[in-house]
Amino acid sequence: MASSASTGVETAATVSPSNPSLRQRVNDFCTFLYNSEEGSVLGRTGKSWAQIGIFYLIYYSCLSAFFAGMMAIFYQTLDWNYPRLQGPDTLLKQNPGIGFRPIPDVQSTLVRFVKADASTYSPYTDHIQAFLEYYENQNLNPQDGGTVADCDSVTGRRPEKDWDKPCRFDLTANLGADCVKQQTFGFDDGMPCILLKLNKIFDWQPESFTNDTVPLEVADLWEPYHVTVKCEGENPADKDNIGPIEYYPQGGFHFKYFPFRNQQAYRSPLVMARFIRPHPGVLVMVQCKAYARNIRHNQLEKAGMVHFELMVD
Repeated sequence: MASSASTGVETAATVSPSNPSLRQRVNDFCTFLYNSEEGSVLGRTGKSWAQIGIFYLIYYSCLSAFFAGMMAIFYQTLDWNYPRLQGPDTLLKQNPGIGFRPIPDVQSTLVRFVKADASTYSPYTDHIQAFLEYYENQNLNPQDGGTVADCDSVTGRRPEKDWDKPCRFDLTANLGADCVKQQTFGFDDGMPCILLKLNKIFDWQPESFTNDTVPLEVADLWEPYHVTVKCEGENPADKDNIGPIEYYPQGGFHFKYFPFRNQQAYRSPLVMARFIRPHPGVLVMVQCKAYARNIRHNQLEKAGMVHFELMVD
């Protein structure tokens, strides 16, 4: 008898309201979706949905209007030709760094390839060529009424009245016959050309050394009215394995290409560093520096310099 009573209790508990069946749950969910007796959808009547819809329409309209108003005020404080932060207030603190190409993989600064094996160096040459195409725009030709000036005859600084038109950077005249696409930028011969450029800083102008103040390490490369560039191995072993280096143009970055003032069609000056005989099969840590009186060098911050690795297999 006790057993029968226990079974009866369990059966009653199974069908009690606190444990609804699957069918009951489905019916309750369908009623929640649409209740024909109350005329509600998802628990709300048509009037309730209209009220909450109007509320959120007004709320988000006011929010969008506030955002648009703040953006309009913000854009009124900007000048499309001059940056808001200039001079020492900028991130670069009026001290340019150096960029280099090729860097087909932004996660690595290693330039490694096998001499005479095009499959290993084609990513590097393609990356350099893609960057140089930015300079080959025919509309930049000053003889065709372009937006740049012909500065071939300029040997010093340009007067401020001429700064509205930047100087045209002629790739053929400046980068040398050995550092061109037709010569695979020297990679096919195991003498790679690495492209170097200064970071653009608005209204920055380099200050020149004199014969008495030029640093000894670049005395053999320095030319007046140039930002001198020199690459070398970081460590004594790197210095032994890096081999001789040629620069095109030899003087570095000419002063006539500065300052950058957001001129239309402005192109930064470039320098090709050609590594003539890097020791094969050896990883060389390379450091290139730019030299001017107002360029300071800081290895930790990479100020005024750039680092990369070179390995020719």
